[in-house]
Amino acid sequence: MLKYKKKKLALRYVILAILISIILFLVIFSYTLKTDRKLNKVESLIKDVIVFSQKIVYVPFNYLSDKVSDFSKLKDVEKENDILNTSLDRMSSIEAENVELRRQIEKLKEELNIDYVLTDYEYLNATVVSRNIGYWYNTITLDKGSYSGVEVDMVVINAKGLIGKVISTTTFTSEVRLITTNDSNNKISVLVSDGNNKVYGLLNKYDYDTNTLKIEGISNTLQVNIGDMVYTSGMGGVFPSGILIGKVNAITTDEYDLAKIINVTPSADFNDINFVSILKRKSDEK
Repeated sequence: MLKYKKKKLALRYVILAILISIILFLVIFSYTLKTDRKLNKVESLIKDVIVFSQKIVYVPFNYLSDKVSDFSKLKDVEKENDILNTSLDRMSSIEAENVELRRQIEKLKEELNIDYVLTDYEYLNATVVSRNIGYWYNTITLDKGSYSGVEVDMVVINAKGLIGKVISTTTFTSEVRLITTNDSNNKISVLVSDGNNKVYGLLNKYDYDTNTLKIEGISNTLQVNIGDMVYTSGMGGVFPSGILIGKVNAITTDEYDLAKIINVTPSADFNDINFVSILKRKSDEK
């Protein structure tokens, strides 16, 4: 038994030595074939045998490599298909959610007696092209007019909040009355909220000295806190609900101690208005 194992081990060494010798021979011979000298018949024959052998060896490897590559691509395609199918399923779910949200919005509008909310509008971007220094907080002029579908009473906002509403148009421009103008006709129904409680009032004044808006018409018995957010309420038919106006920064009472006077820091910087968006009701173009 021991002799058999020794013979088997010796045979392995012999085979290994033969393989190493063949490899060395092929390497050395291949190197000699790289020279530009003319090969004799034996060398040419050996070279042809080597090349033919390489083809025989390479063909199955190339075939397997191609199949592995094709399989990998197929797996990628299957993965992409799975992602697309998942996305399609998600789109159906999102559409169902949107239908339900639209139903809830319509129900809330009916309950709160609100005509329009922000989802009823699309945005027309515009640039401020003129501003009267003498009436800095009263009006601005935009580069969009009736040609672009702008109409009187359309609401104007920017990325930070409410700016004002359109009061006149030409073919290619429109004039906007800012919410900072002290005009008795510029009262806006607003909603003051801390996220849970809601209080309604009227924004009707701007203090140029403190750069704050004034909200009145809120009973002194109602709870309002510094830091509460102020939005358009949607009442009145001009401004849709939910547009940010600013944040409460001070609370006082009137001379009779019956109503609150609330100071609001505007969310928009009215000293730096360059780009705005005009809200156009989607139904207007139908």
